[in-house]
Amino acid sequence: MTSTAQCVALPGEDSTQTTKYQGCTVVFGTHHGKEGQVAKPFLDILGAHVIAPPSLDTDQFGTFSGEIRRLLSPLEASRAKTRLAIAETGHPWALASEGSYGVLPGIGWPGHEEILLFVDDTRGIEIVEGHRSLGIPGTVMHVTSHSEIGDDLARAGWPAQAVIVRPAIPSDGEETGITKGISEAAALASAIARAVHISSNGRAVIEPDLRAHHSPSRRAILCQLGVTMAIRLARACPAGESPGWGKTGISAGLPCSACDLPTDQTRADIWSCVACLHEEPLLRQEETAEPRSCAHCNP
Repeated sequence: MTSTAQCVALPGEDSTQTTKYQGCTVVFGTHHGKEGQVAKPFLDILGAHVIAPPSLDTDQFGTFSGEIRRLLSPLEASRAKTRLAIAETGHPWALASEGSYGVLPGIGWPGHEEILLFVDDTRGIEIVEGHRSLGIPGTVMHVTSHSEIGDDLARAGWPAQAVIVRPAIPSDGEETGITKGISEAAALASAIARAVHISSNGRAVIEPDLRAHHSPSRRAILCQLGVTMAIRLARACPAGESPGWGKTGISAGLPCSACDLPTDQTRADIWSCVACLHEEPLLRQEETAEPRSCAHCNP
């Protein structure tokens, strides 16, 4: 399939208020309904339409349930999904996201990290926005029968947060016996019975299905990232007018209020352009740091 790379104003739109993506069709590399989480902010803020190709095989880059190993980094996987979506549709603007669950680097607590990648092949740029949150939706349970569940799943958000059921230890030569997207009681009981029968230790594992279309908390984060990305794409670089002007880092060195020496506290946010690499510091409101954060005053 092919498409034109020209953006045109939508019918009824005031051309004086258009963005650089007004009338564009942005393709989301997903098979799990993520386009629905970003479509509204992209339309409201940018005037762009977000679609997803039907039956796009993004599972080839890895699955949460483990049948296909996730060998790529989150950014690499997102990039592969955008390339697949662009190749499938011919549209030069694409989105993809990747979620990771586990111990967060630099924090040491379990949580969720989601990145949203935007690719613009007409300008040769890509932009990444991310979000971190503590905690993992749902809970992991090991059971020998459906009767052991009690109210635990409901407290963990089921059935809105769907679950996966698998045998704890699959018997040699047997199929994996994984059942995904379970949000009904009858299906849950059936999946547990099947997994218990297949498992060599007679136990089934129940875990949250972390795919976006089965995880309300993940969809909420994707909604937030969609707004953040759309706002960033609506901003033009003050030096070169390329879209995507936004915060990309921080600068330490906030002076100590007692000795005036620089501290490790953040002094400014760094805003930059992904196209021309122009950057500017944006000073934060705080003018000085407390002496307790100063290595000189509080060694």
